[in-house]
Amino acid sequence: MYSILFIGKGIITTSLAKSLDNGFWKVYYHRREGENLDAINLSKYDYVVSCLPDAEIATKAWNDILVSALNSKTRGTKFIDISTLTRKTITTINRAFCHEKLTFIEAPFTGSKTGALNGRLVYFASSEMAEPETDLFLQCTSSKIYSFDNVGSPTQFKLFYNLWGLTSLGLLGQMLQILNSIPQTDLVSEILTSNEEFWMSAIAKQKLHQSLSRKYEDVHCKLKYAKKDIKYAIDEFSDCKLDLSRCLQSILEKNWSQEYDDLDFTSMCEFFR
Repeated sequence: MYSILFIGKGIITTSLAKSLDNGFWKVYYHRREGENLDAINLSKYDYVVSCLPDAEIATKAWNDILVSALNSKTRGTKFIDISTLTRKTITTINRAFCHEKLTFIEAPFTGSKTGALNGRLVYFASSEMAEPETDLFLQCTSSKIYSFDNVGSPTQFKLFYNLWGLTSLGLLGQMLQILNSIPQTDLVSEILTSNEEFWMSAIAKQKLHQSLSRKYEDVHCKLKYAKKDIKYAIDEFSDCKLDLSRCLQSILEKNWSQEYDDLDFTSMCEFFR
């Protein structure tokens, strides 16, 4: 049996715990408001895995984890961060762990709650001390692991991936105004989602029905995290002309948008009604 300590008890870590509930893993959580991380004996865990809201919180948490690892003379434990952070943050964390000869793996993912529950996340991973594609935890919780040569590259790719997807979702939100004005809305929805030949069908299949039904309480990824990812991505690719994404960012930053922050990120469609 392998023991794993999740840092943070949110949608993704609780979903991963359910997928690992098979007698092969013993799951523990550390709540950020609980015992100080730097006081925990980490040597008794095979894995320490974090999924944290933003770069500032992650930096503090990983600084404390490193102190705890050194105090408890941890050597066999693998440390994995699956958050979407900034490239600077993840490379700084990696550098500190590698300096102490501790195994650290960068592994942001896509797949949200459903992928975590089913053990079918897709990881974008890199490590200087391990081979991500052969890591047991990543294998047990994923359908695919893409390995990058350099630490920081998975995070850079994930920010690009998220920015593209979220900008496309914003466009979907805008187009719903037109869709709802067309007679036989149900037929229009069926056409958009049932034909593989339509290039927009992949987005429509995943998000159209949830957006039309307005069931935003079924949270796969909170809107506030999507807003964070857009900001990080625009900062990462600041040399590029990103007018559409910046326009979406300005819409999502309106004061009244905060009431949607803890709802599913498809709730951004409400901003176009």
